[in-house]
Amino acid sequence: MPALALRRFIHIILNPTAGRRNRRLLDDVVGRLRAAGADVTIELTEAAGHATELARAAARSGNADVIVAAGGDGTINEVARGLLGQGVPLGIVPLGTANVLAIEIGLPPRAEEVASMLLGGPAELIGTGLVQNEIFLMMIGIGFDGEIVHGIDPKLKRLWGKGAFIWSGLKTWMRGPAHDIRLVVDGREKRAAWVIVTNGRHYAGPYVLAPEANITQPGLTLFLFRKPSRFAFAVYLAALGLGVVPRLKSVEVLPARHIDVLGPEGLAVEVDGDDRGFLPQTIERGTQFLRMVVPG
Repeated sequence: MPALALRRFIHIILNPTAGRRNRRLLDDVVGRLRAAGADVTIELTEAAGHATELARAAARSGNADVIVAAGGDGTINEVARGLLGQGVPLGIVPLGTANVLAIEIGLPPRAEEVASMLLGGPAELIGTGLVQNEIFLMMIGIGFDGEIVHGIDPKLKRLWGKGAFIWSGLKTWMRGPAHDIRLVVDGREKRAAWVIVTNGRHYAGPYVLAPEANITQPGLTLFLFRKPSRFAFAVYLAALGLGVVPRLKSVEVLPARHIDVLGPEGLAVEVDGDDRGFLPQTIERGTQFLRMVVPG
């Protein structure tokens, strides 16, 4: 017999592009929610930024017990922006390529566990970051990974998923992965060949970049990768795979509240795997928490 739904009204905002690759997971989750007695509504996004509008409108209607982002980390960010300052919590169905936030909260892509979390999982406060005064939940990459994301063909991403990132990464590698990045961190001038700012432990999927970070606590961790050679970047990626980046002498790791990334002008920036434009940009520790449903 299905479990009694603790959350009765569940509003799902679906990115149909992300959902296309994982539609079976979403259909199974929705079936389990309805079997448990939940009233489920689904809205589709139509363009970049639309998920924020849909989430804000759904929250203000007062009809939903949880508003769910069904898509990748970029879609989750958009929905989160619409829920900041609202009482209704955020839930997720991970349908993206990397699903970093799902990994961060310990949510596997299995319908039974996703549905169970949405129905009865606790709602916890999580910290946020700001980039150009818009919130982000996990991480920002400037330089190497920003150029990779910027260079991805959207059609290839829909067809190949992670393969599109690998192909763009190889092209970026051949051009040269390093850049002379200039930034001011809490009033101190810094330079690096590659920059990552994280709000949690994980980066690009299951890889632990900041083992001491905690998404339920406010605070950003800044990684400055200093050596510019292709060999150094190979070491960085290997260290990322092993979870030992903070041990490298050529990587400076420091907490940060306010980061002005000044140049080089026109260098690409990515936020949670989505293209976020070009330098210069300002990154700050968020001042608001977001309520989010997590596994029990």
